[in-house]
Formats: sequence, structure tokens, C-alpha cells
Amino acid sequence: MNKLKDHYEKLILAIVIILLGYFALTRILGGPDHTPEKLNASVSLPYELDIVQGMAELTFKKIHSLMPGQEITVMEDNGSVREKISIEGIVLRRRATIQISLTNGEMVEGRLSSQEDLRIGEGWKKLRQPLTVSVGRSNQNFSFSEIQFVRSDHQVFFTSPPEYELEDFALSFYQSKNTESLDVEINDRIKWEPSNLEDNESIYDLFTPPVIFLVDGKLSTSKPQDPIATTSQEEPFGMELIRFSNEPYPYRLVSWIGETPYFEDTLVKNSPTSSDNARNRMEVGIPYKKLLDRKAGQPSLIRTTEEDEDKQLTVEKFVVQQYRDERTGGLQTIGRALVKDHKLGGDAFEINNKMTEVFAGNIKIEVRMTIEELEGKTFSFTTEDEGISFDFGDRVYSVLKIDPTAKNILVLKKGPGQELETEKLLELP
Repeated sequence: MNKLKDHYEKLILAIVIILLGYFALTRILGGPDHTPEKLNASVSLPYELDIVQGMAELTFKKIHSLMPGQEITVMEDNGSVREKISIEGIVLRRRATIQISLTNGEMVEGRLSSQEDLRIGEGWKKLRQPLTVSVGRSNQNFSFSEIQFVRSDHQVFFTSPPEYELEDFALSFYQSKNTESLDVEINDRIKWEPSNLEDNESIYDLFTPPVIFLVDGKLSTSKPQDPIATTSQEEPFGMELIRFSNEPYPYRLVSWIGETPYFEDTLVKNSPTSSDNARNRMEVGIPYKKLLDRKAGQPSLIRTTEEDEDKQLTVEKFVVQQYRDERTGGLQTIGRALVKDHKLGGDAFEINNKMTEVFAGNIKIEVRMTIEELEGKTFSFTTEDEGISFDFGDRVYSVLKIDPTAKNILVLKKGPGQELETEKLLELP
């Protein structure tokens, strides 16, 4: 028994060594717990692609900020670019949590107040109906003209190329990110000033260290020269007014059933692949407004109330009359509508089914860019688009006021630079 006590520690050490050896051999030789199948786990893509009737729909698993008008790059297997495709629209999920980046640099987060999915297409900056977001316990309205982009997990759709199978290629996306520049003047940093020998009589003050300057990224004992004052040349305004012209009224009377006329919207196609214009059944005396989240096959106008500030037009009166053709002597049936356009203002005017074009006061305005990056590009809008903005990254042009009588427009330019704003009245040459 005494011998066992004397060798007790050695016995414990031997048992530990045996157990460690057993576990090591088990690891090396392998066992039933080894699962090599995990090495072949597939890598999930950040999006799902569906193609329905020639339209490609991308559903993302993470939030992103892709907007209509931006481009999607189709990549070959070798990494080269096959094609760039423009995004035609996005679908914001109803009640989805979104982040809105505004042109003033503010980022707002909230929940989309729409009870239905909101479909936004190209030209979304010109939409008049605001984007309503629930922030906290209140709803806030944001004009699309002041929105830079929306961050969420929204769907993206565009026309699928018919020449090849889009599923066989990888898609690449570019999203711009705002970066903040450092506002640091390196020559204004705290300098190591020489000590005052009269005030410092310590025996340890053996020498006065030199003043070190950072000049053009290099250390130097020579003081940098003050920059030579130069007169900075202000950037030209960059936009000029080139044309005011009458624009045909977009709604045409094409048919009727009983006492209810049907109007064709020449600005909206029935579907992305159709050449036919959208049709609207309009009851007399009922105001109508634009349907912003319209889907294929739907009308472009919907009923509203007199109190709605977004109401577009009202058919005040409609009659069907017989007229004798002076040339042939036969009778012709003509539908005549008296239309009030609430956006144009002014008196009501007549539209009948024999008119190929109606000029009701719509004025098309064209501007041309003169800054180097965009020189020669032209943009057009109408008198209804007062408040429209053109966003060119570091420059934003906003149309503050349109005067059709004097034929001039007041434009505010922001940038380049956050603090620079210029306001100018543009007139025809």
C-alpha cells in the first residue's frame, strides 16, 4: 500500500498519457462523425432571377439602393462585360422598412405607408404624388424630386435580352456611396515651438529641438511658403434655355358608350410591349387623377374627389351630335366633350373625336447643358413640371418657377460643393 502511495502521481500521469494517445489516434484514423459533404456546400447568390413574358425580375435577399435609370452589367465567364442593361423600374413592398437619402444629405428611415406594393418606373423624379413614410408615430411626405435613392430589399425589373439566356450569365451591380472628405489643413496643425531659454533654466534643456514642418507629404525644417493668392474662376452656370413650344394635349377623345366618353392617353402605353395607348373611361362630372403605381392593362387615370389637390381633369359635359358633311352631304356622328384641366388652369375647352390634335396651353420647355461633362445634352419638361430637378451627382438643377407669358424659367443650381448655390433666370436667346 505504501508503494502505491509512493507511485500515485506516476500512475495518474500514465493514465492521462494513455487517454491522450487514444483520442489522438481516433482523430487521425477518422470516425463516423467526419462529414466531408459540408465541403461541397453551395454558395447562395444575393438575388433571385425570374423572367415573365420577356421582363426580368430580380428579388434581393439584402437591402440595396438600385433605382430606375441605373445600369446592370451582364458579365461573361472570363470577367469581361457582355452588355449593360438599364433598370426600367422597381417595386417597393407595402409596409416595408425603407431608408430615403435626400438631396440635402439627410437620411430618413421609416415604414412605407402604402397599403399596396408601390411600382416606380423611369422618370420617377418627375412624379407629383409624394412618397409617404411612417416615421415614429407620424406620416411624412417626401417629394420624389428631393430623393436621391431609396434603400430597401425592393424588386428590380427590366427587359430581358432576347438574344441570349440571361440565367446563364452573372449580373453585376454598381451602387454609388457618399464619402465625406477630411477638412484638415495640414499647415494649420499645432507646431513644436522652440522653448524660451530665459524662462527655462533647467539643466536638462541641453538643446532646442527644431521646428518640423510637413510640406507636400514630407518632413522639413524649412517653413513652407505661403500659397500665392490666385483668383478662382467661378464655374459657368451650365444650363441654357433653348425653346418654348406648344405641346399637343395628351388626352384624346376616341369613343363613347351611351353618355360616357373614352379618352386615350398618348403618353402612356397599355403595357411595356404594346404599341397601343392606355384608355380611360371617364364619367361626366367626376374628377380624375393620374394612377402613379399603374400596372399593365390598367387605365392611366382613376376617380378622385374635388378636394384632392392631385386631381388632373374633369369632363364637365359630353354630347353626341349629328353633323352634315359639306363635302359629301352625308351625316356624321361627333362626340363633343367640355374638359377642365385642373393642372393647366384657365377655362374649360372642347375636345371632339374629329380632332387629331388639341392645343390647350401645354407648353414644352427645352434646356441644354453647357458644362463640359454634359455639354450638348438636352432635357425637356412641361409647365406642369414646376419644381422638377435634374440630378448630375455633384450638381443639382431645380426649376423653381416657370413663366409661360415671359417665356423664362428660374433655376437653382446646387454644387459643385455642398455650400455652393446659384440662382439664375434663364431666358430665350
